[in-house]
Amino acid sequence: MKPQFLLVCFPLIWFLGSCTQSKRVYEKPYFDFDSLIHTQVKARAVQQKTIFKVATINSQKDSSSFKADSALLAHEWDVFLQLDVINKPMYKNNYEITEQADDKSNLTVRSYQSKIPSQVPYVQFYYHGSFANLKRIESKYVEKNVLNDITRHLTLTFDEEQGKPFIQKYSITGGQKMIFTDTVQFSVQGSISH
Repeated sequence: MKPQFLLVCFPLIWFLGSCTQSKRVYEKPYFDFDSLIHTQVKARAVQQKTIFKVATINSQKDSSSFKADSALLAHEWDVFLQLDVINKPMYKNNYEITEQADDKSNLTVRSYQSKIPSQVPYVQFYYHGSFANLKRIESKYVEKNVLNDITRHLTLTFDEEQGKPFIQKYSITGGQKMIFTDTVQFSVQGSISH
């Protein structure tokens, strides 16, 4: 081999190897959103249910439906994976956890409230009886940088099927403010056929 080839390839191989090593797995002290979404995507894709979706941007509304397959669902529910940021080491011990009865239903609410400014200021889990019997997850995700200011209110609603909770409805609502432009309001409401 030519020495020049080695000089070029070795740093490239080392860089690629170090990239894969930097993808560290970390504990999930609060809630494993990755596992939840990936499990739901697999289950719903196998069932091949129909997803009905209504998307609104400002006053423009569009509706569509599609058969649930894993690629489409993974893309559709990708935003909920962002909630996993609460588990990152930098947010360890950052969330105050409380539980109380929901005053509008027969559910219990477990709330995770951030003590400092964070991308996920809160997550609320609504469940019946035990935490394994999830009925709804509500949260807020905030993304701010020099060009963008995006706030999303995220909701997942579950129904019990075969003794397990499955996503039945989901919603993403919020606004996006880009530099030198007005805020764009958006909403996505999705439901899964029975």
